[in-house]
Amino acid sequence: MQDIRWSTFWFFLFEILLFIIISNIYSIKDALILCLFSTGCFLLLHIFWIYKLSKWLDNPTLSKLPHGTGVWQYIFTKHYQILKEGKKSKKNLVSTLDQFTQAAEALMDGVIALNENNEIIWSNKRSRMMLNLNPKKDIGQPINYILRNSDLINYLEKENYEESIKINLDGSNTKTIEIKILMFGEKQKVMVAKDISQSIKIESNRKEFISNVSHELKTPLTVISGFIETLVSNNVQNEANNKILQIMSGQTSRMAKLVDDLLLLSNVESSLFQNRSEILSINVIINKIKKNISILDSKNHKIKYQIDKGLKVYGSKKEIESAFLNLITNAIRYTDKNGSIFINWKLINGLPIFEVKDTGSGIEQKHLNRITERFYRVDPDRSRDTGGTGLGLSIVKNIIKQHGGELKITSDLGKGSSFKLIFNEDSIV
Repeated sequence: MQDIRWSTFWFFLFEILLFIIISNIYSIKDALILCLFSTGCFLLLHIFWIYKLSKWLDNPTLSKLPHGTGVWQYIFTKHYQILKEGKKSKKNLVSTLDQFTQAAEALMDGVIALNENNEIIWSNKRSRMMLNLNPKKDIGQPINYILRNSDLINYLEKENYEESIKINLDGSNTKTIEIKILMFGEKQKVMVAKDISQSIKIESNRKEFISNVSHELKTPLTVISGFIETLVSNNVQNEANNKILQIMSGQTSRMAKLVDDLLLLSNVESSLFQNRSEILSINVIINKIKKNISILDSKNHKIKYQIDKGLKVYGSKKEIESAFLNLITNAIRYTDKNGSIFINWKLINGLPIFEVKDTGSGIEQKHLNRITERFYRVDPDRSRDTGGTGLGLSIVKNIIKQHGGELKITSDLGKGSSFKLIFNEDSIV
């Protein structure tokens, strides 16, 4: 740029000097004619090189780049450098894209790039096999036109991609695909598809196995428990034997409770025999639970109720009652003598929420994410001493999940815990 300025400066300086010299030797008229002629030649030269540049830009190749003279040599040299760097950048970009494509093709999950209208931009081989996509016909087509699934359509329309969804492509449960959408760029999306059919089958087999084993254990445990009770009644005078029999009776009862919880959890997870469209009066359920609590609570807890009697929801009475009783029983077990327990049922921000809050020992933060896992115990010894099976919160979580809600747990160590069952808006009667 500096060369162009200097070139223009020297040209006009030369024109001024030429004008002065010619006007002094001959006349001002002759000087003007000569200056105009030289300026015209100067402009024609630039027009010629502009024409050359224009022609070259129609087909910019390094071999056909004009050399130019003066300032135009500088301009063409710059174009040469830019073109060379551009070709190098393009080569690097193509190489990077090839590496990305190869990496995406090697993924075990299906990957589909979508634009802001949910039209397919690109897809890897795995996604084409999994979703039966045609790489030639389906490019540029909206994904919801190709995969006609109501859950997927709602997922795309709501544009809430925090959670993944599961869809059945063949109209049955034999092929289940988990879909997760990630945003990138300017309203563009990456749809990741994972075939979880085998995982679901394994999980189903596991649940069926637990259910079958629990059923098989239930009968012999009932028989053993009956025999132990008979032996206890016949050995009232024998203290040593009676003590052993009482220990056996306690352990048998614990095993029976564990089997019952396993069966309940299995039934909840598989949705067996459950009508979740019953109209539930929570006030009636709480009153029923109160009677059981009076038998269970031997620590003289201060239990306070705040129940919205008019707030009713749809659900399974058996499951909801079990979930409520589990949470209240846990609060009684883990709250010290004369402690306080608050049981609330009300509408908060348009959502029905059942909360059990206690002034117990609380739970460390590191346990909160795992406390709803099967058989996970914060304090194993204390849990067994209080009669816990390690399945209670897992049952509660699955029950509220089957009702379209969520379990939220907060706790302060040494101050107490709060367990909330948050029902969805659609469950309100």
